[in-house]
Amino acid sequence: MDVEPVGSIPAPRRPVQPLGVTAELADARAKLREAAPSGRWDAVLAEVQRLQHDEHLSPLAALQAVYARLAAGWVPPLSR
Repeated sequence: MDVEPVGSIPAPRRPVQPLGVTAELADARAKLREAAPSGRWDAVLAEVQRLQHDEHLSPLAALQAVYARLAAGWVPPLSR
C-alpha cells in the first residue's frame, strides 16, 4: 500500500486578518480613503504626514484627525 506524505497536501489558506494597532490603522486608512474627495487623496495623505511631523501625532491619531476634518467639511487643496 502506498501512502502519500502529509506534506504533499497543501493546507487551506485563510486570509490574513490584521490585529491590534495594525487593524486600527488599516481601518482608519480605509475610512479616510472613502471620505477623501475624488482626486484629492495625495493632499489628504500630505495632511496626515504634516500632522505627524508638525504636531507629533501618532499615525493613527493623524489619520483620525484628518478624517474628522473631512467630516467637518474641510476640502484639501488639489495636488500639483
